[in-house]
Amino acid sequence: MSDRNNTDNQNTNTIYIPRDMQNRQTPRKPLRRVQQNPSQYGNQPYGGQPMQNPSQYGNQPYGGQPMQNPSQYGNQPYGGQPMQNPPQYGNQPYYDDYYREPPRNYPQNSGNPPKRATESKSGNPQQKKKKRRKKSPVGKFFGRFIRTLLIIFLVIFGMYSCTSISLINKMDYVATGSRNRRSDALSRSYVKNVLLIGTDGRTEDEAARSDTMIIASINSRTDEISLISLMRDCYVVIPGYGENKLNAAYSFGGAELLMDTIEYNFGIAVEDYVSVNFVSFANVVDSVGGIDIEISDAEAQEINTIMQAEVNSIMGDDILDDLLDGGGELHLNGKQALSYARIRYIGNADFERTERQRRVIELVMDKVKSFYPTILPNVASSVLPGVETNMSTAELYWLSLKAPFIVGYERQQLQVPAEGTYYGEYRDCGDSLIVDFNANYNLIYETAYKDQKIQNDQ
Repeated sequence: MSDRNNTDNQNTNTIYIPRDMQNRQTPRKPLRRVQQNPSQYGNQPYGGQPMQNPSQYGNQPYGGQPMQNPSQYGNQPYGGQPMQNPPQYGNQPYYDDYYREPPRNYPQNSGNPPKRATESKSGNPQQKKKKRRKKSPVGKFFGRFIRTLLIIFLVIFGMYSCTSISLINKMDYVATGSRNRRSDALSRSYVKNVLLIGTDGRTEDEAARSDTMIIASINSRTDEISLISLMRDCYVVIPGYGENKLNAAYSFGGAELLMDTIEYNFGIAVEDYVSVNFVSFANVVDSVGGIDIEISDAEAQEINTIMQAEVNSIMGDDILDDLLDGGGELHLNGKQALSYARIRYIGNADFERTERQRRVIELVMDKVKSFYPTILPNVASSVLPGVETNMSTAELYWLSLKAPFIVGYERQQLQVPAEGTYYGEYRDCGDSLIVDFNANYNLIYETAYKDQKIQNDQ
């Protein structure tokens, strides 16, 4: 009997049970259901069918096939392969602890397993959230104050943007047509040139010449605006039309041909323009409430002559309306300022004429600087509908945002051709100015294209 037990222990797969787990009670598997008549299955296999020859299974494995050498399986598992190190098992049943869950090492004197620490996204256990400190009344006040200012700013900015875009859309936008550009024309990213054109057209439909040509050169690095007047009698080459006076280019091909002519002869890149006629010019001055200027008695008399000749009739007024009594420090309205800017036969003819034109523009800019918000209604109703430009809505909106700063820039003036860089001569088109273009190119570069910040850094 003892030999049989030893043999069974050697051939049975059991596991080693730690000493501290032997006395621990483990729930047993439920017992199998008792057969109703166990005796009838005495000589039958587990499937419940009678064996054909029960004696043949005495020394055979469960598969029912005779073993080749039954004795070789004495110390081998069911697969029939010898085990290298047969484990030693105790007296515990095979099914009792084989699938038992390994023991947990719980802390001593604790009946419950330890709680797992919740991990944050960084992998470290989350610390207890600190209680938020209550903000002081002063902090709450400043927070609300800043939020209120931000809301007010957004509201004002939105109202300004809507108003500005609506005003811009009142202008007469003309898309730039085909141009004959000069590839080597002077151009800098920090300088924006806008050609201001004042035509001698009395009505919008009348074919006109460019009575006034001023390049407003805005330098964002030096914070300066250069007003560069181009004399109308400059003898130039008009691309496609031969030689003629500069003011003829506008009548031949409009603003595009005039800009091409300036680029070709003076070497200055000009991409944008703003054009006004007589009526629009007078409305610009009226929109800012007029200008204060000192004039001589001779200039006052010439203003009256021009107003009686055509300006009053153009504006739809009586021929004797708004005449001046004499010179002095006067306040001029739009019609009077227009007549003042057109004086040509007093002083140094057309040279002093361009100087008067630049003077009026500067006085208007000073008024815009002081009364910028209040002039918008007048500008919208009387000025912008008569203004023509090739600048897009986005470009004009960006300029409107910078306008309060631009009107505060330092201003400087330049007359082209400058003294000593020309001489007068009669040509087929009349009395003309023969210009030294290279000398005037250098003067324009030194005046409008300075890069003061880079020079100071060096």
